[in-house]
Amino acid sequence: MPGMGNAGLGSFGLAAPFYHRVALEALVLAVVALVLIAARFLLYGTAFRGSQALAVRGGDDAGSLTRVQEPRARAVLRYGFGALWILDGLLQLQSSIPSSMISQVVKPSQVGQPHWLVELMQWGTNAWFRHPIWAASGVIWLQIALGLWLILGREGWFSRLGYLVAAGWGLFVWVFGEAMGQTFGHGGSWLFGSPGGVLFYVAAALILLAPYGWWQREKLPRWVLTGVGVMLIAFGIQEALPGRGFWSFRIFDMVKSMAAVPQPSFIASSLRGFEHLLGAHGEVVANALTVVVLLVVGASFLLRRGLRVTLPIFVVFSVLVWWFVQDFGFLGGAGTDPNSMIPELVLVIAMVMGLSYDEAIADAPVHIWPNTLAQAGRLFGVWVVILAAMGAVPLGFAAVNTSYSIEAALASSGAPFQIDRPAAPFRLLDQSGTPVSSSQFRGKTLIITFLDPVCTDTCPLIASELRAADEQLTPAQRANTDVIAVASNPVFHSVRAVHIFTDREGMSSLPNWYFLTSPSLKSLAAVWQNYGVGISVPQNGVMIVHPDLVYIVNSAGVERWMIPSNPSTTSGVQLSFASLVDSLVKGVQ
Repeated sequence: MPGMGNAGLGSFGLAAPFYHRVALEALVLAVVALVLIAARFLLYGTAFRGSQALAVRGGDDAGSLTRVQEPRARAVLRYGFGALWILDGLLQLQSSIPSSMISQVVKPSQVGQPHWLVELMQWGTNAWFRHPIWAASGVIWLQIALGLWLILGREGWFSRLGYLVAAGWGLFVWVFGEAMGQTFGHGGSWLFGSPGGVLFYVAAALILLAPYGWWQREKLPRWVLTGVGVMLIAFGIQEALPGRGFWSFRIFDMVKSMAAVPQPSFIASSLRGFEHLLGAHGEVVANALTVVVLLVVGASFLLRRGLRVTLPIFVVFSVLVWWFVQDFGFLGGAGTDPNSMIPELVLVIAMVMGLSYDEAIADAPVHIWPNTLAQAGRLFGVWVVILAAMGAVPLGFAAVNTSYSIEAALASSGAPFQIDRPAAPFRLLDQSGTPVSSSQFRGKTLIITFLDPVCTDTCPLIASELRAADEQLTPAQRANTDVIAVASNPVFHSVRAVHIFTDREGMSSLPNWYFLTSPSLKSLAAVWQNYGVGISVPQNGVMIVHPDLVYIVNSAGVERWMIPSNPSTTSGVQLSFASLVDSLVKGVQ
């Protein structure tokens, strides 16, 4: 299930800069709040002033402004999803989110999805990879702002604007974060979260946009329950189809994987107990019960008959699924929301409550904010907008800025060291066997590293990072930059070996690439010593051990920077390292 895997990728070290950024942004928001309060006091002589009741349009054919009382079912919907948005925002504060959001949440949701959807999601994935800290902090503030907007905003154009923003952001998350709830893939199931928990957030926001009059005579609740009923029946039929694995292994596999996620012991033990029950042909019983509940409850919602019986059954069954199949959605791994059961229940309960709303238009005061906060008036509204902007601006920056930030590289490999010493001279052979001297590179910026030509582990990753760095340079910068690797294997260091590595790793397409070596081990050892590269040959015959270092040498032949490299298989980290190399190259040119 997306987000419920091991969140150990936080070891990339993005947690510290992530929390540093969030803390600074929180401080800015606190200062802004104080400034707003002070401005209010200076302008009006008081920090808070009670707001007058706002008249709103009510009734189907109301042509004038009248006072109306908000339907209780609508208030439940508004408060419920407001709290859920805030919870989701707070869950984004997990230390592993910047580095693990894509691998632990987004990528698993893409499994089994059509190619067009995976390609569409790649846009959002790339934006997160480019600027993980900007994106992660932006999501926090935007979702908290949406929650406050729903809770505080009862009626009026400002509240409706918040509902529209919530619906739009929810659709974005549904597509780019949940793969449309895995609805279009073979593995989609109501048990596992389809049609996507955030789709209920979108539905709630759109329902809140409806006029109060639509809640009278059961109009709006009837429509929504009909839609939910059709959805449940469709999922019940899907669950019953043979060949989809629900009668044999899929539920068992999901529960087993959830039980293995790090989480409180009492929850893990309960999941293991349920896993044991499913093992003895219990899967058939569990799936049969799921099919019956979905079909019966779906029909009840569709026909609006027997709700006093079917609603409690649906609530209890949904909570059990939330516990034993969805593992509460967020208690293990990098879960970022409570999955689908809770938002679905909030929506359904609010709609069933709305079926009994037949009150006439009441002569009751209505405020933009709940009465307990009415004295804050528009002050809260301004601050909520600023809070939302604090989230939207970084997300927009991550989306439109196609360059990769260097945070992931710094967190993974550490900061570069400034050294400022003359680069040691050398005379070696390139991958074509042509003699190469350090003097011929004078006037060029050099990127120098040390690679084992027969290595199949880290060296190809470093080569990939340097190729990405070279491709990110402008043509003019590339013309003044050469990328040099020196063979770092005392056993295999022939021209043929470095030539094969160059072709295998796609480096031959770089006209400014040189993989240097020498038939003389003594000549190579002198270069290693001059650049502080210690070589170790293990006795057990495994790969040669050598430090992963990258040097930046300026056009005057001075070593300016030494970058420790901890190459990663994650493309975002690789491209971040490439950006780090590029920034240092541009700084010395």
